[in-house]
Amino acid sequence: ESVGRAAARGGIGIADLSPLPRLGFKGRGTIPAMQARGITLEATPNRAFRQPDGGLCLVLAPGEVILLSNLAGDGERLAQLERGWRIEDEERTYPLSRRDSHAWLAVAGEALPEMFAKLCAIDLRRDKFADLAIAQTSIAKMSAILTRADIGTTPVFHLLVDSAAALYFCDCLLDAADEFGGRIVGLKALQKSKANEEDQHA
Repeated sequence: ESVGRAAARGGIGIADLSPLPRLGFKGRGTIPAMQARGITLEATPNRAFRQPDGGLCLVLAPGEVILLSNLAGDGERLAQLERGWRIEDEERTYPLSRRDSHAWLAVAGEALPEMFAKLCAIDLRRDKFADLAIAQTSIAKMSAILTRADIGTTPVFHLLVDSAAALYFCDCLLDAADEFGGRIVGLKALQKSKANEEDQHA
């Protein structure tokens, strides 16, 4: 079953995407360095940009980005970016491995704004928090990076949180999602939703 079908019935699906590749870059020269490497982005803080391969580039600040792989887990491009960085190039940016520092969860479903109202102070309704918006905020009393990246018409929020507290955070999400039929779904459910969206646009 796809996440989209579960969401259509009013449910909320929570998927752990932590096994997928992710990579950060930080420094004054980060934006031009990424543009020179073919990453799609602009110097707009708290904005995400979809990549041609289906991944995401999160611009957290003028000097900091996080790159998330596509849902297929194809991390070769990110690996090349990390391998290709050289301090002697003096680009004023440096890579940060976010795989160890940040757990990555995705939450999908129509009732997400109501669910997150229990956990954070930001209004996440579609007209207030649009597709590709980013909030660096406190969720369940923990610092988190929340990115909206819908799959078709299904609202999807990506969450990056401290890896050491990932289990606690997941429990908080499940507790908040309980009244909305929240449940853990596998990565394949998100992949299936993405594939369904691509088929519709083929």
